[in-house]
Amino acid sequence: MKLIRFARGETAPEFGLVIGEHAISFASLQASSGRRHTCLDSSDAYLAALPQSELLARELQTWAEAHLESFSAAEKPLLNNVRLHAPIEVRALFDLGLTPRHLSNSGDTLVHYEKDNPDTGPLLAAFRKMLLAPRAKPSPGVPERLSYYKGNLNSIVGDDVEVPWPVYTSRLDIEPELAVVYGNAHQPVAGYCIFNDISARDVQALEIIGGFCLTKDMTSGNQLGPWLVTADEVGNPLDLAVHVAVDGAPRFQGSTREISHPVEDVFAWLGLICPLQPGSVMGMGTIPDCTGLDHDDFLDPGADIRISIERLGTLRCRFGEPKHLLPSRWPLRQALQKYRG
Repeated sequence: MKLIRFARGETAPEFGLVIGEHAISFASLQASSGRRHTCLDSSDAYLAALPQSELLARELQTWAEAHLESFSAAEKPLLNNVRLHAPIEVRALFDLGLTPRHLSNSGDTLVHYEKDNPDTGPLLAAFRKMLLAPRAKPSPGVPERLSYYKGNLNSIVGDDVEVPWPVYTSRLDIEPELAVVYGNAHQPVAGYCIFNDISARDVQALEIIGGFCLTKDMTSGNQLGPWLVTADEVGNPLDLAVHVAVDGAPRFQGSTREISHPVEDVFAWLGLICPLQPGSVMGMGTIPDCTGLDHDDFLDPGADIRISIERLGTLRCRFGEPKHLLPSRWPLRQALQKYRG
């Protein structure tokens, strides 16, 4: 089952399902079927009422598939004709570093550009060594400590958006990730979706201590979607192929197999700090080989980007073109010369 929040133009998002090639709201499904369930009125209500809400939603899906012709065109708009928002109303956003090879690749590229900088070079070397060092096993009964940072809830967007290019970076990058959505104590895993954690790489070294602000908190910098896929359709979430196409051509590929910990470990660690609430979203770590930073192969303004994860769909975005760029700490790439004027 694929859950969505969608809008027609600039109207408020509606919570609903993907039925074939159509987006149908739970409001329409309930009105047409004569079955009223308040737990399907919003993503908040749905997550809080799991697992019962998933069973009721699945019943409506089955009914709608058998009665699709009875819906008017207005009640079942084509997916291509609606705007897909983030599939749930996000209440907390955590991003974890559970892909060691991406961290290693990223460290190599960052050190390449920062090694001669006395302020950041030694810090990066020490930070990279700490991240990649073997970890001591936790005490019995104590969850393993997992590194994460918190995302900017003001920058969450859905599918097929333009990401404005910040004036302060010459290395805007994507970060394809598997995201898990927390439901509640009765059903912790509500489902999975794609997370694209946009990042400005040439300012990242300066923010290793103090938090990723310029690096991560830009407008439209946290992209989720295109829909929330229930666990039964995903199977093993740590065995999914990942592909990235740029301007219609294959660019990067990887796999969720490189995620080092299952979602249960993430829930256990975060729950030790503070009880998780319905609508908490956790990025499980950037897929190795699927970013510009992994390869020192960065994307240009105007790039059309499509991130596909097996069974989860394709998340689309475009990098906007800046009117101008401020001086960068890293060498200016040829493709960006015209923006420096």
